[in-house]
Amino acid sequence: MCTRLIKTLLALICICCFSHPLAAADTEGNQTQAGSAYQIMAVKPEISSDSVSLLLVGDTAPAYTVSERFDPYRLVVDVAEATFNSELNLEQLLPPNDLARLHLAILKDQQPAITRFEFTLADNSTYDVQRVDNNLHIKLALQAPPVVADADGQAQPSEPSQDEVAASLFETPKADTNGTVSPAESGQSNDIERLKDSFSFSGYRSERISVDFYKIDLHNVFRLFREISSMNIIVDESVNGSITIALNDVPWEFALDVILNLADLKKEERYNTIVIYPKDKEFLWPERAMDNLSFEADVEVVQQEALIIQESASQPAEIMQAKEILAQARNLEQKEDFEEAVQLYEKAAELWPDNAKIATKLANLYLGRLNMNAKALHFGKLALEKDPENTKAALYCAISSANMDRLPEAVDYFTQSISDDPPLKEALLSYAAFSENNQQEGIALKLLDTYAKHYGDTLHSMLSRARIFDKLGEYEKATANYKALLSAGFQMRPDLKEYVEQRVSAGIR
Repeated sequence: MCTRLIKTLLALICICCFSHPLAAADTEGNQTQAGSAYQIMAVKPEISSDSVSLLLVGDTAPAYTVSERFDPYRLVVDVAEATFNSELNLEQLLPPNDLARLHLAILKDQQPAITRFEFTLADNSTYDVQRVDNNLHIKLALQAPPVVADADGQAQPSEPSQDEVAASLFETPKADTNGTVSPAESGQSNDIERLKDSFSFSGYRSERISVDFYKIDLHNVFRLFREISSMNIIVDESVNGSITIALNDVPWEFALDVILNLADLKKEERYNTIVIYPKDKEFLWPERAMDNLSFEADVEVVQQEALIIQESASQPAEIMQAKEILAQARNLEQKEDFEEAVQLYEKAAELWPDNAKIATKLANLYLGRLNMNAKALHFGKLALEKDPENTKAALYCAISSANMDRLPEAVDYFTQSISDDPPLKEALLSYAAFSENNQQEGIALKLLDTYAKHYGDTLHSMLSRARIFDKLGEYEKATANYKALLSAGFQMRPDLKEYVEQRVSAGIR
């Protein structure tokens, strides 16, 4: 139950991905094309009991990105403008094994065209993707259990704690530009963060990627970022040149900023749109009366996240000491030392017991970074005791309760989490996912309708609604919603679009 809830939440509030086999009739993608940027001459697999590696032997340095998908857990390696030696059998690039399955897709409608290697892995897998000269080495392995010493001083694998067994993959529920909730997972200190990484005070909260660009045209680079980020990207026509850069395990926003600095460019971001232009030019967004509302909301979010409290000469010594400890805790959090950070946050909470924001922060870190549902629920409850209208704390309690199979308690907290006017975006979507997973499709549909009423439909909310009608056997409504999704103008991955079109065809029949 816990695993399915987590996966359903992630499937709905993250990236909706539907794999489909590479069409057998698509022989054009199997052939060498003149002028291709990267030809894969050979593919060399190596398989052992606990690892799998795939070596792509190419004729030039590849341009690629690395990202992750969930439900189930997958590693995605996108190689730009790649073609295959005609002698290669694309259906047998990776022999059958117990660790990973490979799905290959050629996305010809992307600019530049992308060859996608999608590996379905076990949840406890790790990976490493490196470029070696003209070759690309993809290594997958099972994560070794932590080792502790027994009473005789002998190293023994440690058993997972109850919290670790029940832990979910969930980060600070912060709505992204599409109105969806972005989860994340933390593991061993050297693991790659899954989904979006949150550097709360550095400003980088996006999904981590690895990139390796070799003399690639800047416009093609920005097109690749369009695929990664799902944001609209507009590039000034005066932008030109190429770039060579290799970055490993960084937020995509950070990678983009590095490229912009190197190319002497800057960006403006608003309304799910990034505008990129030279630093010596000016750009002004069209002015509308609602602009100030967006600015005020952003300020409020920053204040809540950073726990900014106005200085006052009348503050007790305990509060001043708590502020110093909070600053130390934030520094540790920036360094991703979350275990030490929560210890300091707890000390600050003892010194400043009336500050509900500290308890909310602790619930956030225990749930999203340390995967401890029981701890997250405890501090979420403390935050609600101090501030009963704290809907974010209620959401943390709801998800923690759900992950521990405390379903009636989860329902109560989910109900509280949507009590704002308007309700939190992330609370509506999470509650809808929870309801669908527990066969409460009617409640899920009402929540999705409420979301659409207040925030407008998104790709994910429309897809969820259509899928629910599909599951209920109401095929006319499902078909109508799938058709509406195709007509909505959302950018969809080719495999997702193909899935929706197939469901429309099935409904018509």
